[in-house]
Amino acid sequence: MDHLFNDFKQKGIHAFRDDRELPKGEEISPHLYKAIEKSRFLIVIFSKNYASSTWCLRELVKILECKQIEYPKYEVRIIFYDAKPDEVRKQKRSYAEAFRNHEVSNSGEVGKWKEALSMAAGLSGFDLQDMTNGYESKFIDCISKDILIKLCDGPLHVGENLVGIDINFDKLDLSRFVGSHKVNMIGVCGISGIGKTTLAKAIYNLMYVHFDGSCFCEGVSKRQGVTQVQMQMIGKIMKTENFKISSVAEGAMVIKQRMSCKPVLLVLDDVDDHEQLEALAGSPTWFCPGSLIIFTGKDKQLLRSHRVDEIHDMKFLDEDKSLELFYSFAFEENNPLTGFEGVSEKVVKYVQGHPLALKVMGRFLYGKTVGEWGSELERLKVHPNEKIQRVLRLSYDGLNPQQQNILLDIACLFIGENCEFVASILDGCNFFADTNMRVLVDKSLITISGNMSLQMHDLIQAMARAIVREESIMPSGQQRRLLISSNVYDISGQNKVARTEGFEVLVLSLENYSQQVHIDANDFAHMKKLRILKIYQDEKVSEQKLELKGHNVIVSGDLHSLSNKLSLFYWHGCPFKYLPLDFNPENIVVIDLSYSNIKHFWTTPKCFRRLKVVKLRYCYNLTTTPDFSEITNLEELILEGCVNLVSVHPSIGMLKRLVVLNLRDCKRLKNFPSRVEMDALHVLNLTGCLKVDQLPEELGRIKSLTELHVDRTSITELPSFVSFLINLESLSFGGQGRIHPRWWTSITRPFGLLGKQQHLQRSVMSSLAGLHMLKSLNLSYCNLEQVPDAIRGLSFLKKLHLEGNNFTSLPGSLSQLSHLETLELDGCKKLEALPELPHSLDYLYASHCTSLREVSGSSKDPLSYRFDLFRNCPNLFKNVTIDSQGSTSKTVCLDSSITSNDSIHQLYTFLGYMGFETNRCDFFSSLRNAYGYLNIAYHGSSIPEWFTYRSTENHVKVELPSDWCYNKFRGYGTCVVFKCKRPRKYKGYSVKNFDGASLILEESFKDEVIGIHESYMILCYRRNRPGWKEAKNFVTFCFQENNEDVEVKECGVRLIGDEDIEQERDLSMLQGLPIPTKHGGVLRLIGTTWSW
Repeated sequence: MDHLFNDFKQKGIHAFRDDRELPKGEEISPHLYKAIEKSRFLIVIFSKNYASSTWCLRELVKILECKQIEYPKYEVRIIFYDAKPDEVRKQKRSYAEAFRNHEVSNSGEVGKWKEALSMAAGLSGFDLQDMTNGYESKFIDCISKDILIKLCDGPLHVGENLVGIDINFDKLDLSRFVGSHKVNMIGVCGISGIGKTTLAKAIYNLMYVHFDGSCFCEGVSKRQGVTQVQMQMIGKIMKTENFKISSVAEGAMVIKQRMSCKPVLLVLDDVDDHEQLEALAGSPTWFCPGSLIIFTGKDKQLLRSHRVDEIHDMKFLDEDKSLELFYSFAFEENNPLTGFEGVSEKVVKYVQGHPLALKVMGRFLYGKTVGEWGSELERLKVHPNEKIQRVLRLSYDGLNPQQQNILLDIACLFIGENCEFVASILDGCNFFADTNMRVLVDKSLITISGNMSLQMHDLIQAMARAIVREESIMPSGQQRRLLISSNVYDISGQNKVARTEGFEVLVLSLENYSQQVHIDANDFAHMKKLRILKIYQDEKVSEQKLELKGHNVIVSGDLHSLSNKLSLFYWHGCPFKYLPLDFNPENIVVIDLSYSNIKHFWTTPKCFRRLKVVKLRYCYNLTTTPDFSEITNLEELILEGCVNLVSVHPSIGMLKRLVVLNLRDCKRLKNFPSRVEMDALHVLNLTGCLKVDQLPEELGRIKSLTELHVDRTSITELPSFVSFLINLESLSFGGQGRIHPRWWTSITRPFGLLGKQQHLQRSVMSSLAGLHMLKSLNLSYCNLEQVPDAIRGLSFLKKLHLEGNNFTSLPGSLSQLSHLETLELDGCKKLEALPELPHSLDYLYASHCTSLREVSGSSKDPLSYRFDLFRNCPNLFKNVTIDSQGSTSKTVCLDSSITSNDSIHQLYTFLGYMGFETNRCDFFSSLRNAYGYLNIAYHGSSIPEWFTYRSTENHVKVELPSDWCYNKFRGYGTCVVFKCKRPRKYKGYSVKNFDGASLILEESFKDEVIGIHESYMILCYRRNRPGWKEAKNFVTFCFQENNEDVEVKECGVRLIGDEDIEQERDLSMLQGLPIPTKHGGVLRLIGTTWSW
């Protein structure tokens, strides 16, 4: 016995011994039961005297119970030391004598003891005499080696903090593979570092006990050769040592022959080649039914083509799981220290759920200060973490040169762009984009979202851009990409774009750099390999501009030549009037010369078969368009803002694949092609074409047309062909204020509708109602005196623009437009009342409706957050009251002038309409009131007495109670009286902590221009905000800080806690307000503004 335990100890096998490690003197103690249940191997040594011990017999019963109940968790080993199996099984010799004694003293247990002995003796075991002829040392060595081999088949080390593993287990539903009657092959795919190997190890540890053999082959792609992996598989599963194979073919044959005899669990980790799969698990027929084969790798297509049953795509961790994993490595107690919560969230946002990156960042930042964390985050934006980049680089290195080029192009240029559009550009570079982009998707390097836009994880983009930066230090002539942008390069030391003949991609963002960036146009003659040239100002910045401003890029020299390999050509603000004569890029896909000085494109027709997009927005020198006869695949033509464009070439009307034609604000354009065969046209925008007075009837045959914008033109009657555009979703008409009073007659004639004048407006709406797909209708400034009930027929309408019309009311049928989201009524100066509006409405614009007096019904459920804007509506709610249900009803207006009581009454009525409880107690104590704040501004000179902290300066210091507790804090109110020295926008106020750190920055009226008056008062009530969690000792409210144009006369503050609520029970939030003057004011809630 001692020899056996010493051998176990030498081999690192920890064994419990019931005569030493467990308390003596007890029968069958809980300690022994616990030891049995916690063990994996249960060893029974049968000797001559074994049956005489009741302890041993009870222990045997417990061991066999564990084996039966929780197989295969426990493995039982039977050792026949100096007793033979038959002697034990049939209780002969010393065993028979022992049981004669037990019959007297333990008769109740004898039956189960005999059954246990028979069962144990029937198990295969180790027999000292038969195996080693009585040599104990050899016998002990056989036993310990057997257990050691089995222990090596046991659980693998996976590591701590397996965050998110359970989610993957749930998705895989692993229980279905236990006892299966088929060979199951599954793949686990994902980008480097996302946790494929970790998940595979966790699956292995959970599942290996259910199979007769198991093997985990880690890092298959990194092995010296496939034969090495084959020998590991055969040795581990078949329990053979020093097995040698001479070739891959021989190894495959051995696996095929030997693996089919028993169900096995096989994990092939990080496979990246078909040869590996064919040599290690070539077919399900190689394995015994019930086997489970798991592959992990980066390439879904590799596993798909190997006919695996299913592929589990590893996803990035969500924010909560990301924080959990990050905390476990960044902090001692797995919880963030005080003050680290915000910066931790920034780290998680930077990493975007990448598990390895979260671990690396957590270890890297462990023990550092908040300031150091912030500094490191800023540094990582320029210099990504090297360890993370090394791991991600493995995915890049596994691509072929074309795929690498596509990945770098996408990272630098095309994130967020439509994948088909990008593919056409890359095809113009002969990159076979469809095939190669699919590879990038399968390797999880890019994704294609539901709207078909290309997306890329930020860490992959950072890796790709780092590779581009590496190219920049290559010897002259080898650099292929140059990206100049504040988001990509710090160009503080670079003031000239160097001429490099090897350039394939040149991207320059037009920004206001710290130094001027110079481009010598002569250098383009040397860039013969250039396939992408993008000099641009971001669309979000330039979208509303009529010209480019705010950049520091200087162009000099002459444009003598451009590369004919260009597939994408952007040059916003190009200073040249003409393109080079020899410029003939046959593979060009996109031309965008918006805001440029271009005057002519080409004088003779060009055959650009791949050209799909031409954008020439705000090209003021352009007077006519080129001949597009040979550009048969053009899909998008944007000429918006070309104010000197007089005519367009007739060939535009023959572009059969044209989808978008935008001529918006081409103010001098006189003609539109008379012959139209634009069969694919979806969007026609002629808004602002002031001289266009008619359109060809052939447009009515374009069934694909979904948008038609003819507002602000010289067209005075809506074209009759509109009724035939059955797929139209958006229609804009009018806008000039000179629409013919009977414009609707043109659309009614084709239907033979009523001709009497009193029915005409009803007729037009009836005709429009035939446009069942219409979602947006703009009839602003159309001289409409009535909107008929027939508008309810536009059942899919989402946006209705009726600004500047002359009607006094709207039909009640508006409430039946169940999809309506936006209603615009600005400038309807005769409108007196609004009907019940649909619950679907999100935005209501009714500013400058100077006659508007009432709104029927309650505005909305207070929890719906609709945006209402009632600027300059002085008569609103003057002659209405609100009932207990929140509905409005008319009252008699005794005096048309606004008295003091009238003004306060209007405020109360408006708040009632909005469903706002004005009782201070309700506001601060209940979440029932969805409005988190109330802001009122008007001309006044005093502050209500309710405010306890007051000052005649521009700041108020508020001492916090000694027992200050954020959880008992409910909110606060502020009031300030000030005078403006000149008209300006109100900047709001800030709240600073005792140490000067900012807690709150409030800009409640930042869009309101405050005029020059004697004094102005702004009152704000706000419920609690998270920023107050950091408040200590005292806080300071600062009003109009560092603003010389504003003189603060008085300001006041009051904080509200739980103990203050009762005192506010009967007080209105409007109590004590100064009387509003005739100058009017503004009231603002969440999403709603009313000025009078």
